[in-house]
Amino acid sequence: MSDVRRLTSVGRLLAGGLLVVFGLLAGSLTAVADPSSARLDQLAAQAAKAGTIIWYESSPDDQAAKIVAGFEQRFPGLKLEHVRDTGGNSIGARIVQESQSGVRTGDLATTGSSIIEPMIARNLLRKIDWAADGLDANMAPSPYAVRTTAVVYVILYNSSLVSEAQAPKNWLDLLDPKWDGKIGIWVRGEGQGALAAAWGEDKVVDYVKKMNARHPVVLKSTFPLAQQVAAGEILVGFSLYHSAQPPIRRGAPVKVVVPEPVPVETLYSVVPEKAGNPAGGELVALWLATPEGGKVYEDATDRGNPLLPNTKTHALLAGHTMAEYPAADAGKEAVIVERLNKLIESGATE
Repeated sequence: MSDVRRLTSVGRLLAGGLLVVFGLLAGSLTAVADPSSARLDQLAAQAAKAGTIIWYESSPDDQAAKIVAGFEQRFPGLKLEHVRDTGGNSIGARIVQESQSGVRTGDLATTGSSIIEPMIARNLLRKIDWAADGLDANMAPSPYAVRTTAVVYVILYNSSLVSEAQAPKNWLDLLDPKWDGKIGIWVRGEGQGALAAAWGEDKVVDYVKKMNARHPVVLKSTFPLAQQVAAGEILVGFSLYHSAQPPIRRGAPVKVVVPEPVPVETLYSVVPEKAGNPAGGELVALWLATPEGGKVYEDATDRGNPLLPNTKTHALLAGHTMAEYPAADAGKEAVIVERLNKLIESGATE
């Protein structure tokens, strides 16, 4: 089952049917994040008794330090320790290993649904009454998870070497022969996999094969991809919005195109069952879902929560159709992405 959603300027996610997330159905897609200060302070008092709060997440250390500083300023006396997992792909395995070994694991983990679903199946995550904390079912679509941020796939181009008129306007424009050997893509097919939620697997597989025929430069990370666009080493790229922001801030000639539909991957925060400071984990997850915490997170990472109207990500996606598999289909999406990864790596055109 696919999930194609539209985010309007007033903060509503509209869908043709009901949204399926973690097995829950949400008919109204208006996000509410309104935890009371009293509840936050209550959790902070409980967390203080348990000591340091440990958070597993993928942001680089310099970005994480800004989030930690914002949290500790809001909650004086609490200590938040960020443990980086590059890409976030090993977070689940780490929690499984620590839980099986009977040792303390992290108090909070922020990652994708494909990592979270197996942990739910193994009873490794805590159920929390997020509604009692002040969050509605769209911000907290599961008793296990809270929406924290979103990864947004976009098109980049070098505006010094490519005019606005010549620039690609949609995903199919990237297949134009004029980009042969001049386009960059990520070695991972995550964005194309999300696109399959709207297009279907067959169309996306055909798209990747046609992209391979354009002899793309395949990179291991979207950050050097954006840097190569900035330097003019490649002219266009199928990339990530947040990866493009550092060179844009430096004044590099990088422009962003947000095509239809927009592939999106939501990242959620969860509290492990074996957390040593579960109140602390719940507190951090709750704070990140508030306008204050969400802004601190986005300002540090350039990845924001589209359900929070004060985020730049909300403004970026306003009025656009978003393509994303619901968390309940994480296994299906993983199979599609693996197929696309092999196609990208092989360069196959047939």
